[in-house]
Formats: sequence, C-alpha cells, structure tokens
Amino acid sequence: MQAACFGLSISPNLTASYDQEKKVIKLRWQNTDSRTTKFILQKSENNYNWADLYSIEISNFSESKIEKYTDQQPGPGTNYYRLRQIIDSNQIEYSPVIMVVMGQATGSWIIYPVPVLNLLQLQYTGSDPITGVISVFILNPYGKILLRLRTSSLSRSIKIPVSNLGKGFYDVRIMIGDKLVWNQRIVK
Repeated sequence: MQAACFGLSISPNLTASYDQEKKVIKLRWQNTDSRTTKFILQKSENNYNWADLYSIEISNFSESKIEKYTDQQPGPGTNYYRLRQIIDSNQIEYSPVIMVVMGQATGSWIIYPVPVLNLLQLQYTGSDPITGVISVFILNPYGKILLRLRTSSLSRSIKIPVSNLGKGFYDVRIMIGDKLVWNQRIVK
C-alpha cells in the first residue's frame, strides 16, 4: 500500500511559463530530495481529475539536474499542473498545483507566467479594439487592493513588477472603463 502525503515536506520547485510565440507551456523542476525514485508530471483541466503527462525514473535524473517538459497541446482556458513524487519507501507526495491560463481567440487576456516571480505579463489576444482606459488591480484573497495600474487603450501588452509582493495567491482584475473584463487568480 502506498501512502499519499500532502504535507509537502519535499518541494521540487515546479514552475511553468507560457511561450506565446509557440503556443506551448514549458514546465521545469528539480530533484531536491535524494530519496525520490520517480517523478510523474500530471495535468488537469479542473484541478480535480488528473492525467499523467510524463514520468522520469530517478536513475535518469540527478539531484542537480533541472528536468524540462513542454506541453505541446495546452487546453484553452485554465491548465493545472502538479508533480507526483514517489519516495523510496513507496510514499507519494504531490507538489503544489500551478495554474496557467490560456486566453480565448477573441477579446481576452493571457496572464503569464504562473507562478509569477518578479514580473507579471498581461497580453490582450482579442482582435477587437480596446475602447477605454485599461485599469489593472492586484488584490489579496480578502479583496484588499495591493497594486493599481492604469494604461492606455493602445496597450496590448502590460508588464507589472510584483517583486514587492510576498509568496501567495493574488487576484488580478482588468477593467476597461467601468466594466470588469478579466478576473483571474495567480500564484506567486
């Protein structure tokens, strides 16, 4: 019998970034525990049902090596990823879940990378012109506004420095004029 652990005493530092040009999601992680025998990268569309994407045995993975995997077919909307880590005593641990949001073909925004490190990027993917001033708000999970940014309607790409925010979950809201057009949770 295998035990599943969600205590996360082991952190493989799973990160994801969206490659806008190639329309793929690039994932990276590193083995941080010598007891690990296998990594299994998993993906979900709903953060509930998980499917295995890729696995690597520890014999092919040194402790200093950074493993990379590219999801060539990310789904529209939200993609969730996590690592299932097998420990030598048949214990299973899961990494924190990371989320990557893909924009729709018309009138929406792509937010990347998730999790964000120091710079959050917002990209408008719609073909319709933006009519009005763009306001971006970053809020904590309790609704307190931590950062505000206003920019011209000609901006299709917005870069927001977030190095002053601590690790955690934040809500990103984009308003055009008085209308809320995007509301998404990110991880830092």
